[in-house]
Amino acid sequence: MKKKDLTKQIGFYKNQLMELLRTWYYYQTEVLQRINFSYENLFGNIETEIETKEKNAKALERKYQMLASKISRGEKITRKSIEFIDSLIAREKNRDMNFQHRSSYKSSFYNFKYYNFRNSKNNGVLDTKFNDQFDISYLYRQIVKKLHPDIIGETADFREFWDNVQICYSKKDVERLQMFYFILCREQQENLEEIYSNEKELKKEVEELKNFIEKQKKDIELLKTQEPFCFEDKLTDNKWIIERKNLLRNKLVQVNKRIVHNNKLIRAVNVVD
Repeated sequence: MKKKDLTKQIGFYKNQLMELLRTWYYYQTEVLQRINFSYENLFGNIETEIETKEKNAKALERKYQMLASKISRGEKITRKSIEFIDSLIAREKNRDMNFQHRSSYKSSFYNFKYYNFRNSKNNGVLDTKFNDQFDISYLYRQIVKKLHPDIIGETADFREFWDNVQICYSKKDVERLQMFYFILCREQQENLEEIYSNEKELKKEVEELKNFIEKQKKDIELLKTQEPFCFEDKLTDNKWIIERKNLLRNKLVQVNKRIVHNNKLIRAVNVVD
């Protein structure tokens, strides 16, 4: 197969990548928003209560563990030691909350390892190491040049991709930024033919891209079977709704039992004034 035909295949796969991104963001925005709205209306109150009490249960368990550790070492438990333990647990809780706030859901697209874009810092040589902050910024700048309305006017690509690119950049999602780079900023066909010194390299490139696309198709199908996306059809099923509520109520009962149990253990500790 000639270079020209192989580069046409890359163009074909570029369009497939475009559709995969559209599908992914459709699920991550429209579908997810729809599911969250319905789920929150049905189960939001009890889910919030479970989450709050689960944190309290863990804090009480942690408190008793620390008290028991002191007792096992022969230390006396005083009011001050209890206050100190309470302050430690409060700091741990705040640290966990901050960590959860910073953490973001990593999609299956985080597995993206496709690296065929030109690194202008490296004389046009293809680079597989786009991981540090400078390189994230480089990718973002190149994409912005292809999208920003102040540069090229308000295009269809801008309306479709701009918000998603901003999300990628804010989350430091290098892999998906690479996808946007390949779709929006890749070299023209004739330049691609110049980059590759022989057809063997180009064939390898096409095969790697093909395999990657097949994997992403499977990942999207798998996504549909995972929470919360697997709930979409069930949120209008009255039988499932009742079963789900019963499941959550049972979970709440178990959490309450843990709270009561650990409160009893803590109250049984001999405190020296």
